[in-house]
Amino acid sequence: MSLPTVYLAFLIASLIGLAFHALRGGTLARLVLYLVTAWVAFFLGHGLAGLMGWDAGRLGGLNLLSAIVATVIGLLLAALLAGPRDRRTPPRTS
Repeated sequence: MSLPTVYLAFLIASLIGLAFHALRGGTLARLVLYLVTAWVAFFLGHGLAGLMGWDAGRLGGLNLLSAIVATVIGLLLAALLAGPRDRRTPPRTS
């Protein structure tokens, strides 16, 4: 994979992670979680498609379709495993 392809991959993964954070909301820690998850899942999806020999949705040397699908799945799993966004409980009235 050439350097411009790596830059494009980071750009696409970052945009997906930022869009996911914009939809879900959360703190700065959630933003970092979503960005790192998007990067890792994107490259894992790309690598898996390369190992399996899948050519659907290629953009130059990038297996774009499988990378995007893996990124979305990874972000959904990260949001699920991270738990609720607001852990503060409302004050009890007695």
